[in-house]
Amino acid sequence: MGLKMASNCYSCILDRAKFECDLLFSDDAEKMAAMEELLDFMVQHKGMVPSVVGNEREEIMKRRSKNPDPYREMKAESNRVATALLPLARKFYDESEDELEALIRIAAAANSMEWGVKGHDFEVDSFEDVFLETLKERFDGDLEEARRRIDRFEKILYLTDNAGEVVFDLFVIEKLLEMGKEVIIAPKTGPILNDVTADELRAMTDLPIEPTGPVIGLSLEKVRPELLGLLKDEAWLVIAKGMGNFETMTEFDDFLQGRLIYVMRAKCEPVSMKLGVPRGSLVVRAV
Repeated sequence: MGLKMASNCYSCILDRAKFECDLLFSDDAEKMAAMEELLDFMVQHKGMVPSVVGNEREEIMKRRSKNPDPYREMKAESNRVATALLPLARKFYDESEDELEALIRIAAAANSMEWGVKGHDFEVDSFEDVFLETLKERFDGDLEEARRRIDRFEKILYLTDNAGEVVFDLFVIEKLLEMGKEVIIAPKTGPILNDVTADELRAMTDLPIEPTGPVIGLSLEKVRPELLGLLKDEAWLVIAKGMGNFETMTEFDDFLQGRLIYVMRAKCEPVSMKLGVPRGSLVVRAV
């Protein structure tokens, strides 16, 4: 059963809308018009998956601001900060007795790089101070089953999430390749929130890329046939980063049973409740 709108999703979605309005518009009338258009949509589409409502919010903001990539500067700054922190992640990995657990911890801790989520504090300037502590936090979930699956599968489809975070994902993927794995990376087709796009990722790596689509999380209706083929191929393990992928993929993850691993920080209450963990937890969940 997927994740539907909870009562606190409404205020969270509107909070991010206000965050984006302040980013994109100087005139309060423009901000109100954008917020009211989103409110109208929410009234007419009750009970949807939160990320679907989020997609509509992003379309409203882009159309009204005539800015196709509102988070462009934030994404670039996140990548700069993450690149500066990468030596800490490498050191953490090199000094870990359990290298695979260290990799999963790095992947989950990096998912903290997110703006505009109600109740989740992220400041790019202070991330360095908390990153090492984040790496050492307790994990909720199926670490041993994730280990078994990564050992068992030779092919891995790696669904990315945010910019900044992807710098650490590329380090994780580098180590998976050293283990002899074949990895295809699946970023977004084009700009949505602060998620890394295919073009941005191609500037960072020569590894194979298969974009997922232009929406928050993953939509089977909007996904390219090439990626759908990979998702349905039982030879591929799927590692899905972040809450957007979790929100959307729980709607259809039945056919991925036994070969899907969600990795994230559970930043909001509905997601943490669905997972059965305290909000803010680092989570690895094998499905």
